[in-house]
Amino acid sequence: MLAADTAAAPAGFGHRPPGAVQTTPLPFVIVGSVNGRQTATSAATPADALEEMLGWLRLDENASAVWYLREDWPGTLLAIGRPAPGLVGETRRCAHLFPLRPGMLLYGSIVAHCGTELHLPDIEWLNLGAGMPCECCLALSEPAQCHLEGQ
Repeated sequence: MLAADTAAAPAGFGHRPPGAVQTTPLPFVIVGSVNGRQTATSAATPADALEEMLGWLRLDENASAVWYLREDWPGTLLAIGRPAPGLVGETRRCAHLFPLRPGMLLYGSIVAHCGTELHLPDIEWLNLGAGMPCECCLALSEPAQCHLEGQ
């Protein structure tokens, strides 16, 4: 049940074929310092944002970075993720719901609807409908507000 102002952020959201022109701004922004220089870029998915940050750390072990959903994004995105393979047993790898509000800084870890906290490098980001859902996350998410045409 997703609230009317909440959109799911699929793992593959924003990917486009090679050579395609980007017409809309990417939803995620990554900012930080690499080799003593301020750096900023954008990403299409939480997984892409994290990969960019990890790439900065490979270039400079003293790099620092945060990522966030653009401040001008029209509403909350609901990212879906679970513990990465090998981190916990398969029966504990349920898909959690992570609300991402515009401008909310993300670094270190993130907390799901159910209260489960996962470190960002330990998350496998999923598409909507993938993985066994966390029942607590589903129960605690806001119900969708359906509107009938003509009302």
